[in-house]
Amino acid sequence: MECLVSYFINFFNEPSPRWAIFSRVLAATFGGYALATSSALFISQLLSSSAGRYQAIHIGLLLSFLVYACAAMWVFSASNATKAWIGLIKWNLAFLFGTWLLMQFSGASH
Repeated sequence: MECLVSYFINFFNEPSPRWAIFSRVLAATFGGYALATSSALFISQLLSSSAGRYQAIHIGLLLSFLVYACAAMWVFSASNATKAWIGLIKWNLAFLFGTWLLMQFSGASH
C-alpha cells in the first residue's frame, strides 16, 4: 500500500508533458466554451439597447464562435498551462462582471 501511495505522489508531482497538453486541451475545450458563453452574454447585453433584443442575441452568439476559436488558439500559445487557465478565468470573470454591470444600468431583470 505504501508503494502505491508513493507512486501516486510521484506521478502527480512530476511535471509531465502529457499532463500539460491534457490540461491545455481541457482549458481550450471547457474554458473556451465558458469564455464564448460569457462573451456572448456580454455582447448581447451591450448591443441590446442599440440593436433589437433578438438581433443582439444573434450577434453575440455569432461572435462567440470567433471568441471560442481565438481562446483555443491562445491556450496553446500561452507559455504554460497555468497561465492559460488563469487568463481564461480572468476573462470569464471580466465578461460576467461587465454583463452584470450592464444589466444593472439597463434595468434588465433577466
